[in-house]
Formats: sequence, structure tokens, C-alpha cells
Amino acid sequence: MRFTLDSNILVRAVTSPHGPALRVLDTVLGAHALVLSRFILDEVERVLLYPRLQARYRITPKEAARFAGSLADASHLVEPVVVRPIVLSDPDDDPVLYTAVDGKADVLCTRNIQHCAAPEVRSFCAERGIRVMTDLDVLHDLLGGG
Repeated sequence: MRFTLDSNILVRAVTSPHGPALRVLDTVLGAHALVLSRFILDEVERVLLYPRLQARYRITPKEAARFAGSLADASHLVEPVVVRPIVLSDPDDDPVLYTAVDGKADVLCTRNIQHCAAPEVRSFCAERGIRVMTDLDVLHDLLGGG
């Protein structure tokens, strides 16, 4: 299967080393294809350097860049073309959605389920065969309850 992991999942993989997001990332890297874009990688690196995350986790700029670089090396990178806005409640999610589309992902794993619940987003994903799932949903689906 092909998975696009949103930046919120990838950041959680770093900040919660025993949490479901890291388990999803490890599972995808071990047995599936990871589809990302420069947009997602840049967002991960930027978010890891937010002052509130810095204060709590002390991730250095070098570590954030190394993580993003490792993800780039381990993934199939696409450069999404946003044809038309889909996520009207948060246009910053459109490049993530189009990463999944352009990368022919089967699953978009995100914690932004409320944005993806809008009828236009659900329809857009369904027409392209993309399942939108949380990290917990993915674990349950892949590992039978994870």
C-alpha cells in the first residue's frame, strides 16, 4: 500500500517515541511505500523548530533537518499541483491532499480529520480511492488493533 503521512503525524513520531504515530511510520517504512512532498517535509522541519516544541523536546535545527532528510531518502517524493482548492476550512491542507493524489496514495494518515470530514473533501478522496485515517485507525487496520 502507498501512504501519505501528514506533517502532524510525522511530528508526533518524533515527539512521542512510544506513541502510535511512530509505530505507523515504522510500519509504513517497513512494509509499504511512503509518499511525501517537499511541502510536507518543510512543514515538519518548521514545526519541529517551533519555540513551544523547542522548550519541551530540545530538537536542534540539525536534528530537525536530519529527520526531514531521512524521510526524503525513505520516501517517494512528489511535487503536488493544487488544481483547485478542496480543503476550504484550511487551504494549507490542500498540498497535503494533492501529495496523496499525485503520489497515488491509498491512505492519507492525518490528525486533521475535522478538515477531511467536509463533504467536498470526502467526495474528492473517495473518487480517487484515498482513505483518510488517523494514526490509530491505520494501526487498527494494519495490525488488527495495534
